[in-house]
Amino acid sequence: MKLETQINFRTSSEIKEEIEKIANNRGVRPSQLLNEIVADFVKRQGNQKSEKPNLEKVYEMLSLQGQRLELLEKQQQEMAKKSVA
Repeated sequence: MKLETQINFRTSSEIKEEIEKIANNRGVRPSQLLNEIVADFVKRQGNQKSEKPNLEKVYEMLSLQGQRLELLEKQQQEMAKKSVA
């Protein structure tokens, strides 16, 4: 990817120092590290937009979990009755 444009922004000196430390530890320039961070963020945003939730699947999963909870509650009640007897 060709890096042909700039983005300028302000940050705190603490953040700048941390970015410089991380970049130094990774053996890259701070600008390279920031470009990786921004590229990753942009990629994740694109993935989130393309992955629309399937509401039918969500409802199916919730219904199944509800059934499991009901079964567990019945089992718990039966065990409680047995322990009292």
